[in-house]
Amino acid sequence: MPKVFSVLFGALFAVLCSWALGRMLLKRARLALAREEAHVLAFVCGAPLLSTLVFLLCIVRAVYDAVFLAAGLLILAAAWRDGAFRSHAAERLPALPRLWRWLFPLIYAVYAAVAVLAAMAPEISPDGSGYHLGFVARYYRGHGLARIDTNMYAALSQGIEMLFLWAFAFGRHSAAALVHCTFLLATPLLMLRFGQRFGAPVAGAAAGLFFLCAPVVLVDGTSAYIDAAAACIVFAIVYLTERKAPPWLLGVMGGFAYAVKYTAAVALLYPLLRLAWKKQWRALVPLCAAAALVAAPWPLRNWIFYGNPAAPLMNRVWPNQFVHASFEQDYVESMRRYPEIESWPQVAMELTVRGRLLAGFWGPLFLLAPLGLLALRSGLGRRMLLAAAIAGSTYFSNIGARFLMPAAPFVSYAMALALPSPVLAVLAAAHAVAGFPDMPEKYMESPGWRLSKIPWRAALRLEREEAWLAEQSAGYRAARMVEWLTPPGALVFSFSGIPESYTSREIAVCFQSGRGERLLDLLQVAMFTEMRPMAERVFRFPRQPLTALRVVQTNTPAPGSDRAKDLWSVFEVRVSQGGRELARDASWRVWAEPNPWGAGLAFDGSPVTRWRSWERIRAGMFLQAEFGGEREADEVRLVMSEDQHGVRLRLEGRTPAGWRTLGEDPPVRGIAFPLTLRRLAMRELGRGGVTHLLVHENDYAWADLSKHARAWGIREIGAVDGYHLFQLE
Repeated sequence: MPKVFSVLFGALFAVLCSWALGRMLLKRARLALAREEAHVLAFVCGAPLLSTLVFLLCIVRAVYDAVFLAAGLLILAAAWRDGAFRSHAAERLPALPRLWRWLFPLIYAVYAAVAVLAAMAPEISPDGSGYHLGFVARYYRGHGLARIDTNMYAALSQGIEMLFLWAFAFGRHSAAALVHCTFLLATPLLMLRFGQRFGAPVAGAAAGLFFLCAPVVLVDGTSAYIDAAAACIVFAIVYLTERKAPPWLLGVMGGFAYAVKYTAAVALLYPLLRLAWKKQWRALVPLCAAAALVAAPWPLRNWIFYGNPAAPLMNRVWPNQFVHASFEQDYVESMRRYPEIESWPQVAMELTVRGRLLAGFWGPLFLLAPLGLLALRSGLGRRMLLAAAIAGSTYFSNIGARFLMPAAPFVSYAMALALPSPVLAVLAAAHAVAGFPDMPEKYMESPGWRLSKIPWRAALRLEREEAWLAEQSAGYRAARMVEWLTPPGALVFSFSGIPESYTSREIAVCFQSGRGERLLDLLQVAMFTEMRPMAERVFRFPRQPLTALRVVQTNTPAPGSDRAKDLWSVFEVRVSQGGRELARDASWRVWAEPNPWGAGLAFDGSPVTRWRSWERIRAGMFLQAEFGGEREADEVRLVMSEDQHGVRLRLEGRTPAGWRTLGEDPPVRGIAFPLTLRRLAMRELGRGGVTHLLVHENDYAWADLSKHARAWGIREIGAVDGYHLFQLE
């Protein structure tokens, strides 16, 4: 039970400090608010200030419990002195009709109780227990921000994670989830107050319940995710815009939307368009300035840490080693079209009554979403549909169910404004029943991600936390095994993710970063025939003095063709004269475009390392060596693999007269490869910092690694739940 108090304290302390900062901020904004809306908006508007404060503490490496406690007490003292705890608002919002006066509080209270209990339970969500809180735990242990080059998600903006960090210091994982839950519970209250403020109280109450009772919202909002917070911030921006808040306050909230989630930044378009429509051009300056100021820490951090302010995106614009452009291309395409999804009608059904393929569902009620277009008949309805279009414009970049959350409050509003009032009560009650834990299983076959039961015993710590996590969280015991069997500072290479927040060891998942992909490539070269150094292309030309050589890739496959996704790679470039290979020395300078950082791998003499373009082939790519003087040469051999059928090559040489073509795309011929590739690959893995491998029996590499462990040079030191931990010898 004592853990319950620390969880509640951590969450409430973060929420209270945000609320106090928000009360002081709204006082400076001179925005006339009724008591009912002031308190909710204060929490939401104060969150950017607390998040920014935590970021600054991370920068100066002052992330300590005592610092957070002292800073929080100073915030509360300043708010007390500023009168934030006294309410001076005399205005009251219009009352709800009698039916809704008991229906909304009843359903809201039941769902709020369920949500709080679910959030208080030990964190088991995949992303929450994985990277969201994994980064938070790492910042906490290191007392500040850290450059994490093994996980691309570390480069995403982390405005909500900064609030998580404040709560985590006192209540760990569950306290962070409770902070997110607070945003979830604030959203329907904002929607209700918005309706009361703008003459549609019944629509506001119904829309709030439509949002709150959706299964995907309930499970996401009670996990250490960020989607419910993004939805709350986006709705608050529209709310404040309609309340004619000062432009600088709209900018603060818009900048924070970017800090919460890249895609949420589109919400800034709403106040921009509204102000532009009214020709309030001067107001755009403080709005944009405030937004840039609040958002700036995250692209600035990315520029310093990763060389790309938009990381992990736009890697063609800002090339870097952190995330490869080829991965970004594949990732973006896969998020736009999930496996087994073949049509948009299928997407609609998955979003509403199935949920298996899109990781969650909204419930049958949202089959009525098209009726929301009838809201175009009213000015408020048109504004809600405009906001829905803006917030939902980024959905097609990732069609998972939860990525509709920023648009969902506005879609709910449009539905509520379009339907008759008597029908809304029936729909809200039916939706609440249909979305309650355990209910979807009664009318759906294998429903998707949802809160399947109310974990009240786990929430109150009446069950042992470790036992509950071991039962409910896939990979939890593997994370604890890694913690127990590896030394501090170990780097564990894995083929799949585990709940990283439950171990202090760094986990490098093979597909989550450029570093992980490069390490994986070493293993795949040794495992798969097509990726081994078994192909050779030989350029022969008249003997002549050269100062540099350049191999150019000349083919750009048509989009959608079989070869469009090929990557160019070279294991070794061997330059010879009269049958004797030229010795490489310190005067040689090698370069490549793209991926200049890996160019040296094509000249290091290792049969297992290779330079790769890490970008889909296009004409103009090149790999170059400058000799530091003239060298006589008549032959260039390229040791390559067979997994690049679309590659077409041209050899160019630089003479005193300039660059000239020495040969065009020679035929490929097979060559022998070393039988010790596995051991060589593992040796390179060790040079890359890896100390251990974590392999699950469902991973494609399991059969080879387990069968040929001695050939690889690894030794199994532990196993649990299908996970096997190997140590490099």
